Amino acid sequence: MMRWIVESSLKARLPVVAIAVGVMVLGVVQLSKASVDALPEFEGPRVEVQTEALGLSAAEVESLVTLGLEETLSSTAELETIRSESVAGLSSIELIFEPGTDPTLARQLVQERLSSAFTLPKVSKPPVMLQPLSTTSRFMIIGLSSEELSLIEMSVVSRWTILPRLLGVSGVANVAIWGQRDRQLQVHIDPELMQAHGVSQEQIIETTGDALWFSSLGFLNASVPGSGGWIDTPNQRLGIRHDLPISSPDDLAEVSVAGAPLRLGDVAEVVEGHPPLIGDAIVNDEPGLMLVVEKFPGTSTLEVTRGVEAALDELRPGLPGIEIDTTIFRTATFIETAIDNWTVALIIASILVVLVLLAFRFEWRITLISFLAIPMSLIAASLVLYLLGATINLMVLAGLTIALGAVVDDAVISVENIVRRLRQHHSDSSEKSTAAIILEGSLEIRGALAFATLIVVLAVVPVFLLGGRTGAFLEPLVISYALALAASMLVALTVTPALSLILLSKGPLERRDPLIRWLQRSYERAFSAIIHRRPRVALMATGVIVLAGLAVLPSIGRSLFDNRVTVPSFQETDLLIEVEAWPGTSHPEMVRIVTRVGEELQSIPGVDNVAAHLGRAVTGDQVVGTNSSQLWVSVDPNADYGKTVAAIDQTIDGYPGLDGNVEPYLKGRLRDVLTGAGDPIVVRIYGPVLEVLQSQAEKVKENLSEIDGIVDLRVQGQDMEPHVEIEVDLARARYFGLTPGDVRRSAATTIAGIQVGSLFEEQKVFEVAVWSTPETRQSLTSLRELQIDTPDGGRVRLGDVAAVRVVSIPTVIRHEANQPYVDVLADVRGRDVGSVTAEVEDALGEMEFPLEYNPALLGEFAEFQSDQRRGLGITIAVVIGIFLLLQASFGSWRLASLTFLALPAALVGGVLAAFAGGGLTSLGSMAGLLAVFGIAVRNGVLLINHYLHLEEQEGAIFGPELVLRGTRERLAPILISATTTALAVLPLVVLGDIAGLEIVHPMSVVILGGLFTSTLFALFVIPVLYLQFGRRGGGGIGPMVRRIRDRISASPRLLGGS
Repeated sequence: MMRWIVESSLKARLPVVAIAVGVMVLGVVQLSKASVDALPEFEGPRVEVQTEALGLSAAEVESLVTLGLEETLSSTAELETIRSESVAGLSSIELIFEPGTDPTLARQLVQERLSSAFTLPKVSKPPVMLQPLSTTSRFMIIGLSSEELSLIEMSVVSRWTILPRLLGVSGVANVAIWGQRDRQLQVHIDPELMQAHGVSQEQIIETTGDALWFSSLGFLNASVPGSGGWIDTPNQRLGIRHDLPISSPDDLAEVSVAGAPLRLGDVAEVVEGHPPLIGDAIVNDEPGLMLVVEKFPGTSTLEVTRGVEAALDELRPGLPGIEIDTTIFRTATFIETAIDNWTVALIIASILVVLVLLAFRFEWRITLISFLAIPMSLIAASLVLYLLGATINLMVLAGLTIALGAVVDDAVISVENIVRRLRQHHSDSSEKSTAAIILEGSLEIRGALAFATLIVVLAVVPVFLLGGRTGAFLEPLVISYALALAASMLVALTVTPALSLILLSKGPLERRDPLIRWLQRSYERAFSAIIHRRPRVALMATGVIVLAGLAVLPSIGRSLFDNRVTVPSFQETDLLIEVEAWPGTSHPEMVRIVTRVGEELQSIPGVDNVAAHLGRAVTGDQVVGTNSSQLWVSVDPNADYGKTVAAIDQTIDGYPGLDGNVEPYLKGRLRDVLTGAGDPIVVRIYGPVLEVLQSQAEKVKENLSEIDGIVDLRVQGQDMEPHVEIEVDLARARYFGLTPGDVRRSAATTIAGIQVGSLFEEQKVFEVAVWSTPETRQSLTSLRELQIDTPDGGRVRLGDVAAVRVVSIPTVIRHEANQPYVDVLADVRGRDVGSVTAEVEDALGEMEFPLEYNPALLGEFAEFQSDQRRGLGITIAVVIGIFLLLQASFGSWRLASLTFLALPAALVGGVLAAFAGGGLTSLGSMAGLLAVFGIAVRNGVLLINHYLHLEEQEGAIFGPELVLRGTRERLAPILISATTTALAVLPLVVLGDIAGLEIVHPMSVVILGGLFTSTLFALFVIPVLYLQFGRRGGGGIGPMVRRIRDRISASPRLLGGS
């Protein structure tokens, strides 16, 4: 197959080169249109359902909304896990589906279940299935502020003008508005005026609702508004339309009260207001609006950002008096900076690569062929990714960087072998055609390279089998790496021979390379001195190097299996600060605190802008109370990033009572994927009653405290917050002719308000609500004084029929698998986590739990224990596969064993470089070791196969001269590949840990260190070991490699002529 490919490429050399140029041009053009993002999509199929229930406590949301929806949704097909959070005013249910489930199918299944869901209470809005979101979710935050418009007026504009326009931008999935104050006509009932005029609360609700065209309250006449109808005249039909004369508070105040000769304004204050706030936004140190824009999976962040900015530019002329700030958070800024940094690195690397190839080759034709093969392979791989619909992101770039060593090696080795063969036949005055010589030189090493490539690809197979979000996160890296290897091999089989035939058939091949000749002479002297004068010392030194390589394997193994890979710290100029105050902190107090923190942050040198949102928003991604806030800080790109972040950290730490966390947004999105649970031991106790769960958790804690090695043992119970509880006294209520429901409905209208209808005005819809004056509901005393209407037309104080008291209730109630739970957390110190976990399992097995209560062992160790077993099994299989491939390549168990045991020695430099740069646990370091492993495998396989070729095909006698000749002939490609690769990644090292290079910078450091030892490994360790053990272990070239070479040598025909 390979022979046919090379022969065909040589015959059609001009079309092949033309196609290659076309692919490069097409690749450059298409890649400029490719979807670009910072991170790959690693979230599995999931659906979130949110239900707004304004006014309900967390416990009421759980019982009235969440439980019923959970019961309905838990039977959804292909569902893997169901989780829920119930907070004040909101139920959020997350459904995680089995891996491989089509996201569209998952949404259809959930929608089917929702359509058959039970009827939710009138206090709740219908469940909303949120749009699917990308991994990074948020990509832009827009701040709105104004000195001319009120917050309600701005909210009307944002809700009815800006929001629809942004949702119409291609790629935008959701826009959540923090600080939204929907315009609402409110009828504030005054208990004193109502009592003075003998008007009941029910009359006010009936009057207000029936004054409108439509009401959702079924007991009002307005629930059936009727149609206008039409009349037929002798020659035309005239439709009838009713025009509602109510559009302002003054208009509504003129409506007559039902059953009384009074206007609504006589017994109530009619005002324009907004519903109770569930969140807020701080923009320019003042309350404002914050639009959080989220995108669909797979969409290009750059394109959708440009679309949003273009939409805002179109809207600006029609938004006088509103200041629009798009700099609060903008992921595209990081991506654009990363692209600029990569462009600089690639330009510098290209210049260095050309210079080093010229320095070694001293011939522009050879340099041109080798150089063109490198970008051609990488562009071809990227084009395939584009055609497959993949997003170009940092993981794809990392994969291409890992493959760079192999790509460079392919480009150098192919040309080097062709040139060597051409020069050899030229000096021997061979009658073979140039095309035949190029064919022979191209295929001579392809069999060995095919095995080397298979070995390297096999080494990354476990990543495909990882599964979960970690596997999905790493998958683009592996795919881009494998595609680059495949593209490189294809270019070496097609374009390189074609270009060689075009450019080298009449080239001055007699010119020698002075640098290479000098290096060969120097190597011969050094190697001869080692072998002939101190062979035992050489063998001992080689043994020490091999042992050093084997010694680093445990460190690599621990990094892979015991620790989670550390999250790269992305150099984003937009920082996210998560701040949480004590549960129950009021909205005004939280606004004051956040504003004060923002002002202090703004004063830090290097900080450009600060904005914040607190609480939550409708269809937002935050399921929290008003005590939780997120501040967004923009750092000046020219400022000292480290000092600025440190100053921000210090400022946040200076606020007692606030829990704060400062980190780049992308790092936060990655944290859970790569680090998992923070505690190695987590015992999760399930059960129906929170109080019992808490007591059982304390018992578990007490039992676990006796286990040696467990430290920092704690119960992560429910956060509690103060809440007003109203409990009706049945006897007192019966005395006044009231039921508990009567009391609740009357008090709820006064305290929380009730929507009685809607106004339809200028293509907008505004709510109309009946509420009470603020003074009526401002304190515990005022609540007790609330007037409750009785059936006989009288009134009674709420405090006379119910106990009104402050109690503690959960801030958030979490369910998993339809059950509440409490966690017992612990760390492990001084012992192996596995043995401690086993003792914890035994301790739990000895405990007895009440009916319907059961524990489950989770945590970092338990969560990944099965994955580790599976990963260990896969790793063993891969190791065996690599060993068998080495044996197939060499045809010798001894040589395969020798190479297999010696390969880790090539990684020593990379491991030392990784430790010098911060450790092996970084993602970049582990990827760098993979790149070094690939280079070492290629060098080792090619070198040993070349020894075998010289011995079997060219009749060389086994001994030092054979080894010296074989290594000398491989010296040039080894050194050229190593130097070229080193200079290609050098800009990534020198530029440092800047935006876009956070993963490849540590990777490049490891590659540089690994190139040093892998080169020494190829030039000294392999020759010494082969010389010592090759004779008795050599079984000849592997059968597949032999078949390829036999076909070459046995073929008398070829492309005629040159």
